[in-house]
Amino acid sequence: MRNPVCTYRLQLSPDFTFANLRKILDYLEELGISTIYSAPFFQARKGSSHGYDIIDPFKINEEIGSLEEFRKIGEQLQEKKMGWLQDIVPNHMAFDGKNVWLRDIFELGQDSEYFRFFDVNWDQTEQPQIMAAFLGDPLPQVLQKGEISVKLCGEGFTFNYFSHQYLTSTQTYAAVLSETEYLEWQKKFGGFNGSAEQWQLLKKAFLDQVEQNASLRSTIEERLESINSSEEKLKELLDLQYFIPVHWKTTEGKINYRRFFTINDLICLSMEDRKVFNQYHQFIFQLVNEGLITGLRIDHIDGLFDPKEYLVRLRKKVGEGYYVVIEKILEWDEKLPAHWPVQGTSGYGFLAAVNQVLTQEKSEAAFSDAYDKINPRHSEYAELVYEQKLFILKERMGGEYANLWELAYELDLMEPEYRTDGYKEALGAFLAGFPVYRIYPEEYPLRKRQRKIINSAYEIALENAPHLKKQLGYFRKLFLGEAEKDKTDMLFYLQRCQQFTGPLAAKGVEDTSFYIFNKLLSHNEVGDSPENFGLTIKGFHERMKKRREGFPLSINATATHDTKRGEDARMRINVLSEIPEEWFSKMTEWKNLFSSQRDQSNIPDDNEEYFIFQMLIGHWPFTNDPGEEFYERSKAYLQKVLREAKENSSWAEPDEAYENNVFEYLKNLLSHSKFKSSFVPFQQKVAAYGAIKSLSQCLLKMTAPGIPDIYQGTELWDLSYVDPDNRRPVDYELRKKYLAEIKSISKEELPDQLKSFKQNYPDARINMYCLYKALELRNKNRLIFEEGTYLPLDLEADFSEDIVAFARVWSNIYAIIFAPATVSKIFDEQLELKENVLNKKVLSLPDNFPKKWKNAFTKRKFEEQTEFTAAELFQEFPVAVLIQS
Repeated sequence: MRNPVCTYRLQLSPDFTFANLRKILDYLEELGISTIYSAPFFQARKGSSHGYDIIDPFKINEEIGSLEEFRKIGEQLQEKKMGWLQDIVPNHMAFDGKNVWLRDIFELGQDSEYFRFFDVNWDQTEQPQIMAAFLGDPLPQVLQKGEISVKLCGEGFTFNYFSHQYLTSTQTYAAVLSETEYLEWQKKFGGFNGSAEQWQLLKKAFLDQVEQNASLRSTIEERLESINSSEEKLKELLDLQYFIPVHWKTTEGKINYRRFFTINDLICLSMEDRKVFNQYHQFIFQLVNEGLITGLRIDHIDGLFDPKEYLVRLRKKVGEGYYVVIEKILEWDEKLPAHWPVQGTSGYGFLAAVNQVLTQEKSEAAFSDAYDKINPRHSEYAELVYEQKLFILKERMGGEYANLWELAYELDLMEPEYRTDGYKEALGAFLAGFPVYRIYPEEYPLRKRQRKIINSAYEIALENAPHLKKQLGYFRKLFLGEAEKDKTDMLFYLQRCQQFTGPLAAKGVEDTSFYIFNKLLSHNEVGDSPENFGLTIKGFHERMKKRREGFPLSINATATHDTKRGEDARMRINVLSEIPEEWFSKMTEWKNLFSSQRDQSNIPDDNEEYFIFQMLIGHWPFTNDPGEEFYERSKAYLQKVLREAKENSSWAEPDEAYENNVFEYLKNLLSHSKFKSSFVPFQQKVAAYGAIKSLSQCLLKMTAPGIPDIYQGTELWDLSYVDPDNRRPVDYELRKKYLAEIKSISKEELPDQLKSFKQNYPDARINMYCLYKALELRNKNRLIFEEGTYLPLDLEADFSEDIVAFARVWSNIYAIIFAPATVSKIFDEQLELKENVLNKKVLSLPDNFPKKWKNAFTKRKFEEQTEFTAAELFQEFPVAVLIQS
């Protein structure tokens, strides 16, 4: 199976369908893309913009297109020798009345073949009922207000609550119909024997009879009216269902199904069950076998009970050479298990490494000192993370927390006298102490690294809760398999806990701490961490060498649908690490301009204000005219920021008055003449330096070990906010125009065009040129970058800490990459080299290197040359690749 050369991530949705995709296939081919990398395209909720809320995994989303259309696209891709990498979602589906499996369960209960397909504890209630947490108020109030009703429609009896509609159980028919009517129906059509197929025939016969008999229909409608007007009758009918509607906040303390993170309407699957695995993947494997899907990206692998077992099953189905990557967030020093049968991850770790090397690590002290004054309450990031994980566990995942606690007793892992608040608190502290998303225990004794992580979690929990030393010590023994309990049960319990440490980290860190700890916002990013501040070039080389040795076919991502801000907005914010004194001076100046407004209300607070200043630095439009559209987008983003931080507002308890005051502050900023006269010149300088960092980021993505990925539209500058802002429509006509212009540049025109790219860098043609030429190089020299050795190069002292330089070597063919990291030291605000570095030597080639080279961006040739100056490398273009001539 052919591996991708470069993937292009597309968010297929009702707003971007197969028909839209077909219009850009030629463009993507000309750009040099080898593989379409698609968001989930299976049948999702109506209007879904992301596709992760699947209701039917056996067909393509009708709002995106049809299987026939996809087959036609497949034929086009085969002609173009392009592939299709498909994102699949084995962890969860939408908790929705249209979910094909839930519908069957709601009607048939234990008779449904899908009854155990979802991760549900059916045994918590006398009548097996799954909690349907979609009510706006507690059930008694909802019944009192008459907001729930039972109706008869073309699909049978349904319970309805605003937009929610759930099919009723078979018992409902006996309860609504008179005994005589019910018996006659059953007798006439053969009775119900428990099979789904027979029930559908029986129900259809009933519905046909109602349709043909006006008197019967009228009688049933009268009965339904009587039921709907009685709280008692409605409650009696609800007691016959296999779901029980509850207030959406109920799940914060009680829940009997596993959710995706804390999202009530995403219900998790029991994918560890082989039957569930086989059923769920039927259509996926059909598309694989037809050759329509040439690679798979597995979403949220950490949600599965046993990820390795899942991957082994998957690998057996698709074959050894088939391209499979997983979505996996690795902490800074964490490694992907080497024995997993995958090509690698979907690229968050690469994003973090590039983001860190393009940050000036020498400025950490300056930023820490300044931020301690801005936000002294949260100056210690590790403490903040622990606090927020505990908060999420107790306040948002209280139901899951209670279930894990009770499971320990069900498995006889706890003594009766341990049923105290102290032991339960210790369990929570231990889970919050996990320094990684999760471990993957397969058997006892655990692997050395797994034991190390559990011991680390114990130490973190003990440091924060020393009064629980005895209780924490017991849980450490339990997790290590050293308690005097059944080892099978201890392992099961540890594996079960690991399905929740991941969501705990995601919600406590990415969706809470990342919106509170604002020292340098570019590192509040998926896969990255504000706990780290910069990476030396030597450190970057070490990481890339390990990447080359371990999983060289992992995806190199710099933007995804999950990233917190656009890749070029991050680079702008990283520029601040090169000019800390000027940055904090400017920030103080702007702060003083609005001190009188904030003295009265302290809204936004100091930390939020600091966030806003960085936000504007990163996302300010190149036109320098923010306009109403930018304000509205920024306002929507800030609302999310405030609610995710959960300090002055939240999704659970929004403080709209506070939020409106923050929006008013932003509006004043954007219209304040003194602020703009100070901010705009500074921001323009940062934007220029950020553009150079962006080119370095692009080049590193294209040439470092791994498969480069382009998120939709990021051929041009990407200054978007977090989703849904990063799923806005892409102007492909403009991109087609730019690409055609770039491809038509003659050798004689090139010097003038390169100068024009720099002078007009806001239009982003410079970024597309960098991407296109690097991708062209990669396509022509595929094996150099896919299999070639990674050789770090030692630069002259003046540049050794400022430029990332390495060679990729395959079969005695060489390519040398130069990506500036500390850009303000080398370039001016016009993207030109500074006078004092022009003639300085950057590199003397090792003795065994070739001496004939060609610059892939400028087409400049070097004959018999072993030394290179800054001017020779960067005077025409800010980044460089020398390919052996």
